[in-house]
Order: sequence, then structure tokens, then C-alpha cells
Amino acid sequence: MAKILIIEDDKKISMALTARLKANGHEVGVAYDALCGVQLAVKTKPDLILMDISMPAGGGFSAAERIQNLGATVGTPIIFLTASKEPSFRKRATELNAAAYFEKPYDAAELLAAINQALPGKQANAASSQS
Repeated sequence: MAKILIIEDDKKISMALTARLKANGHEVGVAYDALCGVQLAVKTKPDLILMDISMPAGGGFSAAERIQNLGATVGTPIIFLTASKEPSFRKRATELNAAAYFEKPYDAAELLAAINQALPGKQANAASSQS
């Protein structure tokens, strides 16, 4: 079971993501703004973060930079979610080594596939289950 942190200010989206991830066997934490998201990431050390880009208390990009620079969360994969069609957002996500980037509305199956692919040790677990 992976620990996934959702940092998303839209409560409906957060609830839908939480339900889907829990149904797939993941442990889920939620923060509704960037500042709380950074604090929760340091406290819980998630295996993966789903991050909205435009939200209160600092945007997703600045929160991602802070998370990536904090000792406890270095290397944590981040998947960005955004309602914006701003081309510079995708470029910035790439610069931050995002595991994936999705524009809302996104395909839930594609997002789940990207999550599974980005989770640390996913390939090792799949290989050992085939032995």
C-alpha cells in the first residue's frame, strides 16, 4: 500500500481522488492549500504527491520546489493537476521533474496508470510477483 498525498483546493476533486485511490488500496492524505501540503509532506513522507498548480497559500510549483528541497521528501514523485491551459505550466512541470502532468478534466484511468508507474518500487513489486 502506497502513501499518497493530495494537495488540491477543490474539495470535490480531492474527495473523488481520495475515494478512487483508497479503492485501489492506497493510504491517502489531503491538504487543501500549498502551505499545509508542504507541512503534511514533511510530516507523513508520502510515496507520491498529486499537486494542483493554482491554489491558495502559494502555488503548486513553489510548494513542489519546497518539498523537493526538504530532506525528508527529496525524490518524492509529483504529479501535477491543473485546470489551466497555460503552455508555460507544462514546461515548468517538466523543469521540476514531474512524474506526470494532467489538465482537468483528466481521464481517471490514465491518472491511475501514471500514479502506479510513478510509485517507487512499482517495477520491483511487479517483477517479484511474477516469480
